[in-house]
Amino acid sequence: MDQLISFFVAGTTLLLAFLIFANNNQLSGRVHLWFGSFILCIFLIQFNDLLEKTGFLKTRMFINDVLGLVDFIVAPVFYFSVIYFVRPNRKWRVKDNFHFAFAFLMLLLLLLSLLINVNHHPTAADKENESIVITVFNFIFCFQVISYCIMSYRAITIYQKNLFLYASNIDAINLKWLQKVVICVLLITGLWLIDIVFTLAKTNILFDHFASLIYLVGIFFIAYSSLKQKEILQPDQQEKIEIDSIITQTSSLENNQKKVISDIALQEMKSILIQIMDDKKPFLDPELSLFKLSSQLDVSSHQLSYIINKGFDENFYQFINRYRIEEAKKKILDPKMQHLSLIGIAFEVGFNSKTVFNTTFKKSTSQTPSEFKKATTASV
Repeated sequence: MDQLISFFVAGTTLLLAFLIFANNNQLSGRVHLWFGSFILCIFLIQFNDLLEKTGFLKTRMFINDVLGLVDFIVAPVFYFSVIYFVRPNRKWRVKDNFHFAFAFLMLLLLLLSLLINVNHHPTAADKENESIVITVFNFIFCFQVISYCIMSYRAITIYQKNLFLYASNIDAINLKWLQKVVICVLLITGLWLIDIVFTLAKTNILFDHFASLIYLVGIFFIAYSSLKQKEILQPDQQEKIEIDSIITQTSSLENNQKKVISDIALQEMKSILIQIMDDKKPFLDPELSLFKLSSQLDVSSHQLSYIINKGFDENFYQFINRYRIEEAKKKILDPKMQHLSLIGIAFEVGFNSKTVFNTTFKKSTSQTPSEFKKATTASV
C-alpha cells in the first residue's frame, strides 16, 4: 500500500514537472524554470525513497547519496520559485549562491568520501552512528524547509499587500494560491518532523499509510493549484520603477515623513480627482490601474497615490471599489436596471468577480447585495 502511494506521488510529480517545463515561455521563463525544478526535486526525493523501500538496490550506492543531496536543495529552490513569482524580472545576485552552500558542502564531503576506502564491515556502533547522523540530517532538512517556507510566505504577503496600492482588481495577479501551496508544504514537513521525532512510520503501519496518503493529497493539491493558474500579466519596465517608488512612498507616509506635494496642491488635486470620478467614471473600467488613472489626471502615479492615501486615507484599491459600490447601489435602486442580475450589475460597475463584489459590498454596507436589494424593495 505504502509503495503504491509512493509510486503515485513519484509519477504525479514527474508528470507535473514535465507539464510546467513544457509550458515555459519567454514572459515567465524563470518562474516556470524554478517552480518546475521544485517539483522535480520532490520527484527525485520520492524516487530515492522508492529505491530504498523496494530494495531495488541491494546495498546503498553512490546514486542514493547523490539523490540525497536534493533534500538540501529543494527548500531554496522552492523559495526562489516564490521570489520569481513575485518579481519575475529579478536579477540573480552573487549572495543568492549562498542559499545552496550547505548542499555544495555536502557534495564536497560526498566526493571526498569516494577517496577513502573502507574495507571493514560496519559494526553495530557504526550502524548506530549512521542512524544518528541520518536523524540529524533529517532535522536539518525539516528546519531548512520550515525556514524557507516562512520566508516565502512573508514575501507573498508583502506582494499581496502592495497590489492594493496600484490595482483595482487583483484576481488576475494575486498569489493566494501560492500561499496555500506554502502552507501545504509546511503541513507535509510538519508531518515529516513528527515522524522523525517519534519514529512512527517504522513502528505504526497505520501512520505510515496515513502519512503517505497525506503526501499524495498534498502533491495533487500543488499540481491542481499550479496548473489552474492563468498567466500573470506583468507591468512594463516603467511601471515597475513607479511601483517601487509608490511602495517606498507609502512606507514613508506611514512613518510620517516628507510630503510629495503641498497641502494646498493636495486639496486642489483632490477636488479635480473627485470631479473626474463623478463625471467620467473611470472606475467602470475593470482593468483600471493607478497608472491609467494618473494619465487621465495628467499627474505622476506616485503623486496620485499620495493624493489618494493622504487625501482620502485609503489605498487605490479601496478608493476605486468604494466608487464601484456606490455605483452598484444606484443601479440596484434604478428601475431601468431591473433586467440586470446582481452579478450583471457587478460587471457593469467594474468588478470582475462575484466573490469580490459580494465581499466588498458587505464590508461597505454591512449587507450582501441581495440583502440590500430586498431591504430597499421592501421599504418602497
